[in-house]
Amino acid sequence: MRTRTGTVFTGVNLDAYLGRMAVCAEAVALGRAVIDLGSDGIDTIVAVRHPPPEAKDQTVAVVSPCGACRELIFDYDRNARVIVPNGKSPAVVAIAELLPNKYTRGPER
Repeated sequence: MRTRTGTVFTGVNLDAYLGRMAVCAEAVALGRAVIDLGSDGIDTIVAVRHPPPEAKDQTVAVVSPCGACRELIFDYDRNARVIVPNGKSPAVVAIAELLPNKYTRGPER
């Protein structure tokens, strides 16, 4: 994740035996940014999947953020850009494109 001021934060997926308890890498990176910088804004964020060490193909792949991460990214910066898979070459899209009709508690800000 790159903030609006250019600082880069990384995260790692924290897997758990109970799937609901897992924490995505995007949330970890965002949490690190909030701790270190406060609300600095998200310029661009990307998630990647690394293959297991025993896999013959060690290609790292760009993956789309899950629904919960899409909500979290939008909540912290509705103007954030997200790098998503797009055939052979990833694409950069606005978070709003990945989260149409976002739930809100009241009038749009």
